[in-house]
Amino acid sequence: MVMSGHRLSGAGLPSFVIALLLAVSSVGAAGAEPDDSSYRELVKRATSGDLSIDFRALRFACLKASSCDPTGDSKDMIAMRRAAQEKQYDKAVKTAEELIQKGFVNIEAHAICSEAYAALENHEKAKFHHEVTSALIRSILSTGDGKTKETAFEVVDVHEEYIVVSVLGLPRPASQALIHDKRHSYDLLEVAQPGTGQKIAIYFNIDAFYPMKGL
Repeated sequence: MVMSGHRLSGAGLPSFVIALLLAVSSVGAAGAEPDDSSYRELVKRATSGDLSIDFRALRFACLKASSCDPTGDSKDMIAMRRAAQEKQYDKAVKTAEELIQKGFVNIEAHAICSEAYAALENHEKAKFHHEVTSALIRSILSTGDGKTKETAFEVVDVHEEYIVVSVLGLPRPASQALIHDKRHSYDLLEVAQPGTGQKIAIYFNIDAFYPMKGL
């Protein structure tokens, strides 16, 4: 989530005020370093083959890191999907790997990498991305069952909600609602069960990217 701010002009400001603003800016940048370091360290361990890391912690560290985009640019995501669908696997891999560089927790990019590398007979990379995809998904499913607010799946972006629905073998949601209680924020997705058409409610805890105000 990007927040816009007011543009400051240095024209007419005393030199000591400008110096103070620069100092505050430097402190803010330095304060962000530990969050990026945590994310980068987990990514480094994963890419070196250590898949015993806490993938839930990795996903949440991504949100705090300035160097991680968990969802990816929509144009790049569409291009990646199209390339995979058209079996242009070299192109699919190139785009997916670029998305992973920008956000290692991009589940769909890892899944497409696994599929594309398998088609290109690069089985080592296909296996790696398959294992990362599985670990990221398990890190969501292990947080609850989605049947109630109390057992909601914890997600770090809306895209993860749709991935969970797909993993559960359900069609795209018929409706989506934002719900607040005294402490938490949730997305409630209603999905029609295949065959019966019965509505299924799935709850997602979205505190990570939609925190309650004033708490």
